[in-house]
Amino acid sequence: MTTSNEVTGPTYDAVQRRLERLADRLRVVGPRLAAREGEAARQVLGEIRAGLQRLADCAADADGEPRRAVPALAPHALADQVLVLGFDLLGAPGQRNSAVLAAAMLTLEDVNRLV
Repeated sequence: MTTSNEVTGPTYDAVQRRLERLADRLRVVGPRLAAREGEAARQVLGEIRAGLQRLADCAADADGEPRRAVPALAPHALADQVLVLGFDLLGAPGQRNSAVLAAAMLTLEDVNRLV
């Protein structure tokens, strides 16, 4: 499902909805990942965290700030972490250009496919 317009890219509202849906999903999946053991669970968790790092990097780049490492919080905190990072990236409505919104949407969709 695509929520973007081919000419203008995704809207702020579309990215916000995707962010909130991903956070809802991570509220369920995070504790399940914490309960699982093994390489497969560690790999999925690592890929989710890499997606969160991409959100943070995109926000830093958009703000002209240095990139910083995102802390590896417990899996049950992933939903809150994605919301904080996502809203930091989104900023206020109208603050980000279409390229930033498109990068955010792609990253959120990538992480969503993991869960």
